Amino acid sequence: MNPLIKRICMTQISSSTKIINRPFGLGGSDIAAVLGLSPFKTALELWFELVGRTTNEDRDLLHLRFGQHAESFIAKEYERRTGLHTHLHPKTIFHPQHDYMYGHVDRFVTDGIDRDFSWKPGIHSTRILECKTASVFNRSEWGEDGSSEMPAAYLLQCAWYMAVTDCDEADLAALIGNNDFRIYQLKRDKELEQLVLEHAHKFWHEHVLAKSPPPASNATDAQLLFPKESKDSNLEVTPEMLQTLKEFTEKSAQIKSMTSECDRLKAEILCYMGEAEKLTRSGKTIATWKYAKASQRIDTKAFAQAHPDIAANFTSSVLGARRFLVKGMS
Repeated sequence: MNPLIKRICMTQISSSTKIINRPFGLGGSDIAAVLGLSPFKTALELWFELVGRTTNEDRDLLHLRFGQHAESFIAKEYERRTGLHTHLHPKTIFHPQHDYMYGHVDRFVTDGIDRDFSWKPGIHSTRILECKTASVFNRSEWGEDGSSEMPAAYLLQCAWYMAVTDCDEADLAALIGNNDFRIYQLKRDKELEQLVLEHAHKFWHEHVLAKSPPPASNATDAQLLFPKESKDSNLEVTPEMLQTLKEFTEKSAQIKSMTSECDRLKAEILCYMGEAEKLTRSGKTIATWKYAKASQRIDTKAFAQAHPDIAANFTSSVLGARRFLVKGMS
């Protein structure tokens, strides 16, 4: 194993710290980003984290902390539903051939109680369990209970963990909207696994170790790559980029037209509702138009005028994001 990885990683990582302390490598929650299928981060954002150019210290991790808090309940409910037993394994698990691949598996599953399971050398199970929570608004992303239809990011995570642990099966227990409990079942797919490993290998060696960023996939990525401009600098457009710019302006015009049409339709609906708070059909609410909950805000402008000396002590200059404007195509 790489000495740096061994020094950083070969410690027991408890469930309360695994959000923050991560080995230098690719974990199960990273692989979806590598393949461009993560709803939380892009491949470039992951790359910036791994090469140490950005930090997540300021990111709100409330949803991750809640997920870990609910993990034990979901595991117990899984046991109640299946009659199987789950076991914590707090140690980081590394792929036997690729030391940059690791996993923090939620639980291993057996058909019996083994109090020494977590501390025995090796893995004495052929099935893993991942525990997830989901908003009721994301219910459509999940298939029927007992199926293998789940969000792509979680499917890839399970495939990654089966590769790392050499387990043949993965169950995913999901609590959706706090009242809908489902269990999804996956069999190890060597073809999918090979595809995932190939992408991971390329990302790790061609981008992370080489410190060469992957391509930007959206405008936020571009802002990460090039946060500053060189003053008074010009770049002559190529014919290919000129065509891209034309397509951009055409699509932008289409979006603006659709937005205007949506605004017109919305205004028609609101005028129909008038002072009514709800729009109903056969007694069922199908739309609402009401005030959001009141909130308290500080009038910073008025405060600065009333207390300029105090405000000056808490005022700092913040560099704005680069703005992209099309000045004209003619």
